[in-house]
Amino acid sequence: MNFRRIEYRTVFIITLMFQSLSAQDHFNIALRLDFSSIDALLELSEGRIANVNRVAELRGNQIAAATSALLAREQYSTQRFAQELERYRSGSTMANDMFGLNSALRYREQIKALSLEAKRRNLDRKVLATIAPFFPEQIRINASIPVYFVALGNENAAAFVRSIVWRDNIPYFVGEGEGELTIVVNLTRSVQYIQEIQIQFVDMMSTLAHETFHAVFGIYQQQTPTWKEISSKPEPYWMLAELVQNEGIAYLISLQQRTGSHLSAGQLSSSKQSIVDLNSALKELSSPSLTQIRARELIMNSNLSGSYEKNYGASAGLLMAYAIDAKLGRKALTESLDYGVGDFFGKYQQLAEQFGELPKLDTEVIKLFQQ
Repeated sequence: MNFRRIEYRTVFIITLMFQSLSAQDHFNIALRLDFSSIDALLELSEGRIANVNRVAELRGNQIAAATSALLAREQYSTQRFAQELERYRSGSTMANDMFGLNSALRYREQIKALSLEAKRRNLDRKVLATIAPFFPEQIRINASIPVYFVALGNENAAAFVRSIVWRDNIPYFVGEGEGELTIVVNLTRSVQYIQEIQIQFVDMMSTLAHETFHAVFGIYQQQTPTWKEISSKPEPYWMLAELVQNEGIAYLISLQQRTGSHLSAGQLSSSKQSIVDLNSALKELSSPSLTQIRARELIMNSNLSGSYEKNYGASAGLLMAYAIDAKLGRKALTESLDYGVGDFFGKYQQLAEQFGELPKLDTEVIKLFQQ
């Protein structure tokens, strides 16, 4: 199937240049909120669109479908995606639902209601006000970030950020420092387990804040000498360490929006075990006998294993960010964005040595980031 550039009549894009956040004026960020993909999918299921290609070609749906295949460890096919949309249009379900369309059918009315709620609220302003305090005041970031809302995707991905280059309206996923950082949010995940729409909105907003932090931090990394140096290091343990810090702070933002900054007993237990797993993974990633296949497996499992408990990198990062924020203060946490992973790991280790309830990182792990 050849994708072509189209204009869809229900495009709903909000752009707000956010230039002042109380005392902080270091952000000049625009979130370009695009609901066209979710609108089209809903209209397809209601019989108001007959041609599935019109739905498949929308950018948010393309990104979500291709990413679903990646997370399912399968090859992406535009033909298969179109076939699945035909099945969705007819109202039928199937066992191997790689693109998450069964849930889109089941929760169609709730998705529609949450989409309308998101359109009428100052969502972008709320999100930017949430993440701004986590960045050092002296930094300057100017960016316009596309945000696509969808109602399909892998069940383990409520939202994600990808670097994308568009050619002839086809997305090509590229590496760090390339392309345009783009956010995709699947509203299905917020309505699937939550019934009350205001709580759904808070859940979705915290998810968007989480991903917006990733996107803004990614832009900051591209313009900062410290992070440029870190990204140039070939050893895979640097990649895992960056993920731990990045995901840890992003999960702390989500935690504070949803539960008011307190780790539950279950989260605390999982995070402590994750420090043990992180120690093991970082030592293995620094081993001279490491293979590329094993390195990829360790890094993917750190945040894409299918559950928070198994995502040892993200879980450990949350405990580390939580401890730094709670015991050393927000300034200490934001400093680590300037100074990099060595500072983040070092501050946590300082606390682990001081407070017995925090599991320590191994000495050889800390030494990896003191280079």
